[in-house]
Amino acid sequence: MSEINGGKIVAKVLKVEGIKCVFTLPSGEILPILEELVEEGIQVVTTRHEQAAGNAADGWARVTRSPGVCVVPAGPGFANLIPAIIQAFYAGSPVVAISGHSPHKYVDMDAFEEIDGVEIVSSVTKWAKRCMFTERIHEYLQEAFRYAVSGKMGPVLLEVPKDVLQGKCSVERIKIVPPERYRSKGRVYGDPKLVKKAVDLLVASEKPLIIAGSGVYWSGAWLELVKLAELLSIPVACEGLAVGCIPYDHPLYVGNAIGNPFMRNADVLLVVGAKFDEFLGFGRDPSFYSDDVRVIRIDVEFSEIGKNRPVDVGIVGDAKAVLSQMLKIIGETASTVSEERNWAKKFRSAWISLSESFDKVAESSEKPIRPQRLMKEIREVVDEDTICILDGGDTTVWAYLYLRAYRPGQIIGSQGPFGHLGAGIPMGIAAKLAYPDKKVFVITGDGSFLFNGSELDTAVRYNVPIVVIVVNDSAWGMVYHTRFITSKSKEKAGLFTLLNERVRYDKFAESLGAYGELVTEPDEIKPAIKRAFESDLPAVIDVRVSREFPTPLSYILTTKRKI
Repeated sequence: MSEINGGKIVAKVLKVEGIKCVFTLPSGEILPILEELVEEGIQVVTTRHEQAAGNAADGWARVTRSPGVCVVPAGPGFANLIPAIIQAFYAGSPVVAISGHSPHKYVDMDAFEEIDGVEIVSSVTKWAKRCMFTERIHEYLQEAFRYAVSGKMGPVLLEVPKDVLQGKCSVERIKIVPPERYRSKGRVYGDPKLVKKAVDLLVASEKPLIIAGSGVYWSGAWLELVKLAELLSIPVACEGLAVGCIPYDHPLYVGNAIGNPFMRNADVLLVVGAKFDEFLGFGRDPSFYSDDVRVIRIDVEFSEIGKNRPVDVGIVGDAKAVLSQMLKIIGETASTVSEERNWAKKFRSAWISLSESFDKVAESSEKPIRPQRLMKEIREVVDEDTICILDGGDTTVWAYLYLRAYRPGQIIGSQGPFGHLGAGIPMGIAAKLAYPDKKVFVITGDGSFLFNGSELDTAVRYNVPIVVIVVNDSAWGMVYHTRFITSKSKEKAGLFTLLNERVRYDKFAESLGAYGELVTEPDEIKPAIKRAFESDLPAVIDVRVSREFPTPLSYILTTKRKI
């Protein structure tokens, strides 16, 4: 009777799940998995830190809208993974984390690296368990995938003790079934009566607005979103991963929902897959919304309905499914808006004027380089086949203000609602591995860069030619600017927030075998980017920018969002 070991079982499940790449940091207890993954034809990428492995798995999930997988060692290896797990949880990213564990036979005996990972992450995962039997590893792992991708997606954890992983069992006992046999791939549709009520409310409104959130992206609902907006002539503001789900140049796109000064005029909000979090004023901040605005919320997670703000119509369902229901109702009735609303024209015009005012500021050739000028220069070399990963505080805000997304997934803010810094480079590596024919930028602050800057070594070892642009103001910029706005004192703002101006991030990159270049002249930004891509190496461009310019968001956060 032939036998199979635990590592082989894990590899076979991942193969059946269609996993193409796994991120890890090697250790003795998980080597049986890594060796078998290679045998199954799955690429194994070893990072320099377990957090980066988790960040990369998250990045893979975000750019492909499918599960990202990481395998980490027991004990401190698992502990290093935790920030990445939390980040994925708040971003709704389907990360499947597999962790080693001290031998099961030594449980509660103070074994080396013994840690209860399941208990630690139970509040920030959709599912977390430890498998104690070699012959049941495949059951547990497939259950983990089912939780990760069902409903509102999110991270899961499977711990496998060393002796369980190294154990063997009869091949006949392992029945690995394809995904369609153990989980539903169908969509959750909304209550038809509530969907009809939502359509009627939108049609009857004078100034409706759609706020599209990350749920639109995860469900692949961008075509339905644009079609609904067009049929009812409703402007669309996006947040999170929804940026790009309606093209920048579409006449109904009206910018980012966060800090948007024009949303207060809306009389009905259709909120699709977006959270009413602090950056959206919890749905009730008077500087964001009128007092009598009516709210329709669509979310696949029932607990989001009515959270932070009561709703007028609350629909539990997948964004793509519910929007398709709304389109069907509109197609079956005469209750459509046949002409573009004057409201939509005014909203778009106001937003375009605001954007143009930002562009005027970006024309300056002064030194140090204005961050506005840097972002405008980057924008002019970004095409539809480019992926931009954003990392940092002020850096991310500047990028969202100036970069333009024309397709879903073109601009991805790595931080998400958790605000976790340093994921940019690992996510950029994952994006390039997933889409090798696309150019990948990582646009990062100088503070966030060094959280995982060592992963440039990973990019070099695996020949992953991403271009990292370090927006270097030699400070924790957002903290500095927020403090300056409240204190009016550069001295107070500089306390604890200033970084080393003598650092050469380009030289750091060169020391790891990557391409590096320092840029201090505005006119050298584009040529430096061109040279970086032509090097065909992972590259770092250290751009020295002024810290005299706080982002508009810094003012918004301290002045009730009046801009």
